[in-house]
Amino acid sequence: MSKQYDTQVTLFRIKSGTWKIYRNLIVVFIMIAFTYQLALCPNVTAKDLPPETVSLSSITSLKALSKNNDFFTIDDVVRVDGTSYRFLIKSPHGDYDVVSIKDLLKVCYEIRVLEEYRATDHGGQAWDSAGESLKGIGRGAKHIVKEPKESAKAFAHAGGKLLRGVGRFFKKHLDKDEENTEEKTEQGEDRSKGGNGFATGKHARQFAAELGLDVYSDNPYVQALIREVAKERAKGSIGTSVGLFFLAPVQGLGVLSNSLTPDGLDSETEKLVMDESPPELKYVLSKKYEEVLGFEYKKKSDLKSFLDNPNYTPREQAYLYYYLKRLGKPEEGSGVDGIENAIKHLGKVRKPDDATFALNQMELLSAYQKYAGDLETLISVSNILGAVKEGKQMFFIVPYDIVGNTAEMKRLLGKIATARKKHEAKKVRLWITGNATSGFVSEAKSKDIKVKENILQLPYFTKKESSK
Repeated sequence: MSKQYDTQVTLFRIKSGTWKIYRNLIVVFIMIAFTYQLALCPNVTAKDLPPETVSLSSITSLKALSKNNDFFTIDDVVRVDGTSYRFLIKSPHGDYDVVSIKDLLKVCYEIRVLEEYRATDHGGQAWDSAGESLKGIGRGAKHIVKEPKESAKAFAHAGGKLLRGVGRFFKKHLDKDEENTEEKTEQGEDRSKGGNGFATGKHARQFAAELGLDVYSDNPYVQALIREVAKERAKGSIGTSVGLFFLAPVQGLGVLSNSLTPDGLDSETEKLVMDESPPELKYVLSKKYEEVLGFEYKKKSDLKSFLDNPNYTPREQAYLYYYLKRLGKPEEGSGVDGIENAIKHLGKVRKPDDATFALNQMELLSAYQKYAGDLETLISVSNILGAVKEGKQMFFIVPYDIVGNTAEMKRLLGKIATARKKHEAKKVRLWITGNATSGFVSEAKSKDIKVKENILQLPYFTKKESSK
């Protein structure tokens, strides 16, 4: 018995010693990896990081936006979420938690339209019906319209936020009650691969177009109202052609829009989105790429990867064609080369937020080229699109609200510097829609990259065609 005990003790000690060796090796490996990481990414001090919050009045790009009006109130304390601002908005029908300046402008416009439409007779009826239709969707959704003060708490229980995730949550459940209707045959593309989509139909697309709304909006309030009006119109209960006549001018609302730039919207593209169901729209766009830009929609092609990418809404894909066409085949001046580079880049998008980010970039590039006309070839570096300008300059416009001298942004600057050598560029310009910390500007300058902030105030992005 003693010998057996001694043997067990010996084995235990051997195992313990082995474990200590492994443990020490793991600790050494972690220390080496940490040291290597520090060598690659120099220390980032607090002064180089963006602040945790800023005041709404300090955001230059929003100086024309009224934060207090009859439709919504924007909290003056704006949080910083990565490279985006995060806004809290209160409206009579509910609260919103919105990320990025672009989504802020869109959501504020949607809130205004919702509030003015539901103040009409038909709008009020449709809004009440929309509230009733949401009651059976789940604990988090049933209070969205009827008890707006509880909406944030309710959404927490539902596991969603008033962001894209909630949009998909509603799309999934709103489709269940109409699986056998004619509307279902025109269901839209879900951003998520394998998702059920959002039954739009011709009535929904027409109504959204009349109010200047995005029929594929991720705002569940907008989706619920559009869906209800479409159902009532299909029954003949509500007339068509509401139009925007009920929208009275409101002083101070300024820059509310579905786009970042004044002529980022296009009437022909809006009509295309309204007239065509998602499958038909994809077909029409594939033919336009072939006939106008010379790209074929075929197996394993970059165009097929792009048009089949479920992270884009049909409306986003339609506008990307509009921006690419305006760059490659402008009505005036010479076209930009490298459209194939952009299509390849767009096809690789793997997240909804990245899809919207890419759309915003293309809008800014096309708006700049429309008035500057000096872009020669589109290129991509890391996750951003850019161009080579006349005089061998590299040029990037990035819809970042705020940029700090973080490890991620340092890596981006490094990749831009590497691309500069590849393209033999003499100068590099990086424009952002918001602000940058002094540390980031200095870091970029050390790599001979010039940063320009608050570019939405520049003439390239504030002009508007007289015909629009």
